[in-house]
Amino acid sequence: MEQAKKKGESISKQEYIKCYHSAETSPSGGNTTEEEKTKKEKTKEDLINKALEIALDTRKFEIELYWKRTGYFVLFIGAIFVGYYNVFSNSKSHWASLFIAALGFLLSLLWYMANRGSKFWQENWEAHIEELSTYLGTPIFGIIKSRKDSICKVTGHYPFSVSKINQMVSLIITISWFLTFIKDSLIFNENDKQIIKKVIANCSFLDTILLFLQDNICWRTIIGIIIVIIFSGFVVWRCKGFAAKKLDKEDNINYFWNYSSELKLDNTSINNDEIQNNNSNDH
Repeated sequence: MEQAKKKGESISKQEYIKCYHSAETSPSGGNTTEEEKTKKEKTKEDLINKALEIALDTRKFEIELYWKRTGYFVLFIGAIFVGYYNVFSNSKSHWASLFIAALGFLLSLLWYMANRGSKFWQENWEAHIEELSTYLGTPIFGIIKSRKDSICKVTGHYPFSVSKINQMVSLIITISWFLTFIKDSLIFNENDKQIIKKVIANCSFLDTILLFLQDNICWRTIIGIIIVIIFSGFVVWRCKGFAAKKLDKEDNINYFWNYSSELKLDNTSINNDEIQNNNSNDH
């Protein structure tokens, strides 16, 4: 019986290879000759070889983009740091330094999110490579050289994860900007107070709130932190991709179908596996 997957339906590891077949050789349910079976298997192997080539190229491309994005964010965050240093060292508007610190935190958070997102898609293509290369009998990425040196050996090699190190750097910078924002929210100079008072001098209600916030550093800091956290949560939520929304609902799935058309599975590979298993049991 022919199986089909609709958009959003999960695909197990056992069903993965059965997703690859040409439209001309899709299972029809009728009897086939040995020549037709051989031709079909050859076509399937060609398709899997092509899929493996695409997965390898896309993984390589994703890794290149990963480090290009890192350079992009480092450049902008470095420029923001220079701007923050100039404002802070020249004792200019405190609101400007507060805004720059919040902007630095936001861009660092986006960098951290971009690193995690890029790592997900890199591992996605590595999972495809694992399934396809194992089926073809060339599981080169699954054969790992064992380490010889201890982590304590300074001049030796050790399998650290370079991408995780980069994620850790972006996370540390994000936390640093957040702490800088908190520090700046605790500091208000008299010049800024007078400017704000002049702007809202005719509004007693806002003036009362302002005086309350200025005279209560703790409350002002808490409100600033809450605003930043709410805005950061909104950014994280809005930046979720379709894969994240799907996997949040079903944590146990291996893969899922994401095209609008139905995916028909090639069940002949199931039947061939069953025949081989039955023959081995008979012997």
